[in-house]
Amino acid sequence: MFRKIAAAVSAAILSVSLASCSMTEKSVTEVVNNTEVPPKMLFLGDSIAAGYGLEGYTADDNYHCRSYSNILREKYNEELRGKCGHTMVNKAVSGATSSDLIGQIQSGQLDSDLADCDAVVISIGGNDLLGIMLDLFNSMGISESGSFNKDNFDFFSAASMFLSINSDVDKALDQFELNIKTIAEELDRRTEGTVYIQTLYDPLEYYSKFKRVTDFSNEKIGRLNEIITENSACGYKVIDIAADFEGKAGSLTNIADLDIHPNAKGHEVIAEDVDAAFRATGFTYTTTVYGDRQLSSEGRIAIGGIIAAIAFLAVVGAALLVRKKKE
Repeated sequence: MFRKIAAAVSAAILSVSLASCSMTEKSVTEVVNNTEVPPKMLFLGDSIAAGYGLEGYTADDNYHCRSYSNILREKYNEELRGKCGHTMVNKAVSGATSSDLIGQIQSGQLDSDLADCDAVVISIGGNDLLGIMLDLFNSMGISESGSFNKDNFDFFSAASMFLSINSDVDKALDQFELNIKTIAEELDRRTEGTVYIQTLYDPLEYYSKFKRVTDFSNEKIGRLNEIITENSACGYKVIDIAADFEGKAGSLTNIADLDIHPNAKGHEVIAEDVDAAFRATGFTYTTTVYGDRQLSSEGRIAIGGIIAAIAFLAVVGAALLVRKKKE
């Protein structure tokens, strides 16, 4: 009897030894880490965000020019190296209006990027105004991309035309206000990341001698920026690019060459503004920390069983010894 019990216990100990890996486990802890910049950021909107006009930019490639998104990508790749890493996605489309952006979001093509991004940065609105003016502008040498042909452009005619389409522009601004709310709502359904919308700078301030033109653009672009700011309660933060470009259109845009887009220096300023907005917000990322190997619940049960068996064997053995002495 004693030998049979001893053999059973020995077999149990051997099986435990063979299954030792399954009987132990490492403790796993999820640690939340703070970072000033987003591990993943997504850029949406128009030609400003796409980097139109910069060296290396093409209509189907937003990643090989020194736009503000690419400046920040380079900066954050270095800053987050060895930590969580960094990802930048730029789905901005040159010429896009706020209605186009709504369509892009609602199409679902951005869903995967929105689902796991930490920050969404949007430049939108300029083309909502330009769209109304395109037919008039084309006859004056202005292309749909927003660049100008200086040989054909007549600022005095432009001043008169701006005033004649005042009502149409106001209707466009009313629609933009509805669209900005829709954009915020659509993004809120698709991302837990922080959404930022940039204000629009006024490149036509450069032509201060043409007061009708500058007054018109100042009023209409000013109203667009008010709409962006006043509706931020819909769920986004405002990055006030316009404030840092004010009075500097000549040095931060290509307007001196009759192109309304930011130049390389302008993109550096926008990058600084976006970076400051990110750092004012703060972000987090999660890492998994593994502790020392320890017994699993199955292991504790198995070892407990062996201890009980050994104790039982000791009791039986003692009883047999007592019995043997009596005999």
